[in-house]
Amino acid sequence: MKILLVCKDIGGYARKLAEHLSIADEVCFIDTAALAKPFERAPKILRRTLNRWSQLRQFSKLIAAGGRFDVALIINPAQIDPKQLAAALNASERKIAYLYDSFSRWPMSREALAVYDEVFTFDPENAKQYGLKKLHNFIYDDYVEAGDADEYAALVVMAGKDRVPALEGLARAFDQLGVTDYKFLVQCKPIAGAHPGITFFEQRMSLESVGELVKRSRIILDISKPGQAGLSFRFFEAMAARKKVITTNRHVLDYDFYNPANILVIDEAEPVIPASFISAPYVDIPEPIYRKYTLQGWTETVLAFS
Repeated sequence: MKILLVCKDIGGYARKLAEHLSIADEVCFIDTAALAKPFERAPKILRRTLNRWSQLRQFSKLIAAGGRFDVALIINPAQIDPKQLAAALNASERKIAYLYDSFSRWPMSREALAVYDEVFTFDPENAKQYGLKKLHNFIYDDYVEAGDADEYAALVVMAGKDRVPALEGLARAFDQLGVTDYKFLVQCKPIAGAHPGITFFEQRMSLESVGELVKRSRIILDISKPGQAGLSFRFFEAMAARKKVITTNRHVLDYDFYNPANILVIDEAEPVIPASFISAPYVDIPEPIYRKYTLQGWTETVLAFS
């Protein structure tokens, strides 16, 4: 099968998906974030227009080289330039969209959704409201147990300052338990007066770097973005590495992998962390359930028509 996979792949998750699909199928993967911008030195008034024109040419050449595709899988189409999107869809027999952001962040009209044969979304509320198919994110790597697994009591790697107040509340909750060996990393400019346990950084971390930190931690923290109901990739990184999760996302209670021994749902405003949750061992997830969340299980769902 010939598959066209298009995504603005800021996080690197789509590349993992492309590598998996390439094992059995012919895949043309286009990361629109990686398209060159050759006119960065042009006058500001022309720069954006010229770069968009150039990127459309690059995109169209990649599409033309692939010919016709059996299926186009577009991840977060609201992030793709409309002309690029049209070129991708016109070159494909079947059109599938997967949304791993909610409409509160990247809205799409019903007309924009209607051009796809199937639309999957990670957000259960969006799925219900728009009649879309609910689909979780995926485990993109199976981590091998490594040494120093207990180096950090808890880990979070996130971007943006909006959730820092909630993270500070969690830091104080850990401090009250006498647990201070946590690693809280936030990608944004330093915030004056923030909790001293939070480290701010500028450059986005690679999936590989995050994965190494996950392996060295006992608990992964997940603080939902405003308006988010779907589960972030943090749950699947934790599942693959057999790590516990502390989360503000109550929707995890509806998933079959949920186990209160492994996942603690907290109130963002008043987080309470029982000491027993930190000290008790991780409980393995049954294999049939785990497999459903792997890349193999995920692609079998999305490409079930084949």
